[in-house]
Amino acid sequence: MNNLPFTGKRALITGAARGQGREIALQLAQQGADVALCDIGAQHIPGVAYSLANNDELSAVAAEISRLNRRVVAQHCDVRDTAQVEAFVAAAVEQLGGLDIVVNNAGILPPNKPTHEATDEGWQTVIDINLTGVWRVSRATVPQLIAAGGGRIVNIASATGLVGAPGFGPYCAAKHGVVGLTKTMAAELAAHHITVNAVCPGLVDTPMVTHAAGVLADELSISQDAAYDAFLQVHHVKERITPQQTAAAVLYLAGEAARVVTGACLTVDGGWTAT
Repeated sequence: MNNLPFTGKRALITGAARGQGREIALQLAQQGADVALCDIGAQHIPGVAYSLANNDELSAVAAEISRLNRRVVAQHCDVRDTAQVEAFVAAAVEQLGGLDIVVNNAGILPPNKPTHEATDEGWQTVIDINLTGVWRVSRATVPQLIAAGGGRIVNIASATGLVGAPGFGPYCAAKHGVVGLTKTMAAELAAHHITVNAVCPGLVDTPMVTHAAGVLADELSISQDAAYDAFLQVHHVKERITPQQTAAAVLYLAGEAARVVTGACLTVDGGWTAT
């Protein structure tokens, strides 16, 4: 038990109730970490066409982690709200005794439409969650990592943070911002022994992406699988990426083997950004 690679580490993960965040939390706990989890606990955000993770899903993840005999903190947190972010971080630090790893995973996917048709509200919501939320959580947790003598920040960006994404202008802009923020903070925090990296997934098999495939299927009168296959044409490797594969990339960047890796964007994208 004591030789697990993350034994004694304390990790905080946003957007952890399902999909990539859930898998990241579970893998860190399976490898020895104590974890603090949050999610928005809401069924709807204006401009988002699919149901978001709820508190029951967050509680279920926390229960799985408890069964591994890990300490776990699970709390509602909307990363658009500074007070909620600070309260969540404070609870994590109080109950876990500090932080060593921060994974900024919370994010939403807006409807597919030309960028010039985006509304003010839709644009602001995506930027506030997908980009500013990363900054808010980082701002609240960096002092804890400095107090711990160092640590790891892993931001979940996207392949669309490296290339254009027609129909997803606000999302693409936010994820490009995450990449820029990652590189800047990597340079700023290296002296504190804190690495800051990004994982840039392609099309991951999560409720967020499968909903988008369903919308396309309805528009084209095709099956959802056929619509997903159409999405995968941007991948050179025509496979759905799993949350487990994304989580494995996060664990690498959060681990000892990546202690000299910082400012990197690790793509898990089926070769989408290769050309």
